[in-house]
Amino acid sequence: MANLPNTGINAVQADSAGNILVAGYQGTMGSAATYDAFVMKLSPDGTKVLYSTRLAGSKSDIASALALDATGAVYVFGQTQSPDFPVTPGAMQATFQAPPNQGQGFAAKLDPQGNVVYATYIGGTAEVGPGGAIGVDAAGDAYITGQTDGGGFPTTPGAAVASTATNSWFVMKLDPTGKLLAAARGAGGLLMALDSQDNVYVTAADIDGPGDVPITPGAFQSTYGLMVCGGDVQLAFGCGYQFVTKLNSSLTQVVYSTYIAGRYGAVPAAISVDAQGNALVAGATNSPDYPTTPNAFQPYYLANAPPGPSVGLFGPIYPPPASGYITKLNAAGTGQLYSTYFSGSQTDTVSFAAITTGGIYFAGRAGSADLPGLEVPQPCLPETYVTRMSLDGSSVTAAHIVNGTVLAWDEAASAILTWNGSQLVSFDPSAPPPAISCILDAADQQPVTAIAPGELLSIYGPHFLNGAESFPPGQFPRSVLGISVNFNSLAGPLLYVGAQQINVQAPFEISGSSQVTVGLTLPPTAGVADSMTMPVVAMNPAAFLNLSIPLYSLDTCPLDGLVYNGGPLPLAFNSDGTVNTCTNPAAAGSTVAVLIQGLGLTGPAVTGGINATPGAPLTLPVTATSFGATNVATVVSANALAGSPSGIWQIGLQIARNNDGAIPISLAVGSGSASVAVRDANLTIWMK
Repeated sequence: MANLPNTGINAVQADSAGNILVAGYQGTMGSAATYDAFVMKLSPDGTKVLYSTRLAGSKSDIASALALDATGAVYVFGQTQSPDFPVTPGAMQATFQAPPNQGQGFAAKLDPQGNVVYATYIGGTAEVGPGGAIGVDAAGDAYITGQTDGGGFPTTPGAAVASTATNSWFVMKLDPTGKLLAAARGAGGLLMALDSQDNVYVTAADIDGPGDVPITPGAFQSTYGLMVCGGDVQLAFGCGYQFVTKLNSSLTQVVYSTYIAGRYGAVPAAISVDAQGNALVAGATNSPDYPTTPNAFQPYYLANAPPGPSVGLFGPIYPPPASGYITKLNAAGTGQLYSTYFSGSQTDTVSFAAITTGGIYFAGRAGSADLPGLEVPQPCLPETYVTRMSLDGSSVTAAHIVNGTVLAWDEAASAILTWNGSQLVSFDPSAPPPAISCILDAADQQPVTAIAPGELLSIYGPHFLNGAESFPPGQFPRSVLGISVNFNSLAGPLLYVGAQQINVQAPFEISGSSQVTVGLTLPPTAGVADSMTMPVVAMNPAAFLNLSIPLYSLDTCPLDGLVYNGGPLPLAFNSDGTVNTCTNPAAAGSTVAVLIQGLGLTGPAVTGGINATPGAPLTLPVTATSFGATNVATVVSANALAGSPSGIWQIGLQIARNNDGAIPISLAVGSGSASVAVRDANLTIWMK
């Protein structure tokens, strides 16, 4: 679909004709006056810009949310630091009143052709923070919710709440010309939905203790227990605790307001409301006791991913692993119609949800290969997934991996709209999964975005074989049982073929090509062929990592010398040939060997060949640094690893005698401007 460079998209919505409306910012983030808020209308296939309207002054401006009415008019909410933001004549608030260098809210309406109907500042003298939501009713009245800091927010007489807290949620209502109809400070959130009677449903998460959320009598959950969800033993911060508040259309009454969270909180990512006024919220929770119902798809907390390692002088605080959730609250706010976790055994989230006539489409971040409905090997994760749940919350369909952040459901096309950082993409969630789930570097199991000649790759997919094929030493066939991997039609040597993994070497012959198409051929019983196209680079160096050591096990390591800083653990060997670990450190002044690959065409090399004994010296210089220092580690040797596939190099490192503990080492190959850093920085070498 659309290619939009130097653009950030915060909101997407498709109209009844399938045209796609997007809102966000254009420019380079980082400092004032570098990005502008915009609204753009695209054709249904995303190839044609029907209009693009800039909403910006001389400083930073961001469009955070948009809504559409039945005529095709667009309503926008955002934040600006511009004192000259282009408000329209007679605007509700015509001047920038927030403190200098802080954000003022803005609201705008565009007609179906993209012309500005009104644009106004909002917030009075209070700062309006980033994020929030906007909705519109049948009369063209706009409802806006968000967070405000400081006094001076314009609460109207008769408002349901009028908080005086320094930091507070808000909801406001503007008429079709942009004039203020009502505003309540002390009720609101970051997400919004409207029902058929124009009641307003808002949700967000209170952090670091109860705020001024107006919990009502008889609410489903009136309190929660404050726990710590991050930071370290010196500076910790609390969890976020989800609430849902319903206000009447005039903002004069809180119909209900309730928390929905466990001990470790819950943070909503979406809210919708059905025809009966039942609110559906979805998000992520770290709470093993998040409230669920027995009739739900997954009433029990399954996530059991181990905590991360203790790094630095003050160990970080790890809450229980995250799980997604979907909860449907009854129309009175007093109970749940259903509530379910959605996760596998690792860490998973829900970040988007939309109620449709065919079910609840939702998406998030999958960290578990056993996420319900997902057929993607664990090394390919985490990735963004999309799936569909039945309207009663009792079942799900197959989950699919998508590229980017899911932002909207396109009803006209029955498709998911995602943003990958430069392109808006339409994805059909009913399409069969691809044969290739991901392509990783075989050394460090990191995703590759470009391929170097001779690089060893791991290709993963849902199903290649019913078992695994092993080959005689030194023999690497180009085809096994109908399976082959071609690089621009040149078959690569296969090092391993298993049920979900193929290890292959990119031919050195692709050197000089600008790009390579990696094509996977499968037998008919395994699926259809698949391919990925990537650039070819001269060098793509990566270190072989010791992935068999779980990072959480490092908590038992001795604390002598430098403390582990979280860097990757290389497959390193002490001078006696044993593996270098925290319990088997290298002696002071000895040599430790690490392995790297992806150096490209460094001399005579044979695709699928075996390095001779002894290994030939590397013709490129290799340098080592530690946090920018040059005297901690010295490269004393660099040779082809004898007896290994060509393209694997062994680097000998000598660590200075006055260093012990976890020594972080970064490597680079080449000299001067041609030097390329090994992707895996701060490799941890253990010394005593």
